[in-house]
Amino acid sequence: MKTIATLTSDDIRSLEIAVNKAACARQAMCPNAIPPYAPIQAADKYFREAIFAYADAEYLQDYFWRDLARRYGVEQTGLQVDFNTNELFVSES
Repeated sequence: MKTIATLTSDDIRSLEIAVNKAACARQAMCPNAIPPYAPIQAADKYFREAIFAYADAEYLQDYFWRDLARRYGVEQTGLQVDFNTNELFVSES
């Protein structure tokens, strides 16, 4: 792996928020997320909102990686972040 840059705390926070939002939305989309006795309309609305929340979180993550790739002039594929050191890496193939 090749180190490209050390990311700012704002960059790291943005990625952490996007990852956390996606994880929460994935949990919300589990079939047992609402009780079986919930009204059908409420369940439909709940899952529709969960899907939109997941899509938004995925967009934030994709935007984050595209922005880093553009900023540092590298391909988006293979980018990784070390959260312990805040370093941005690209895996070399």
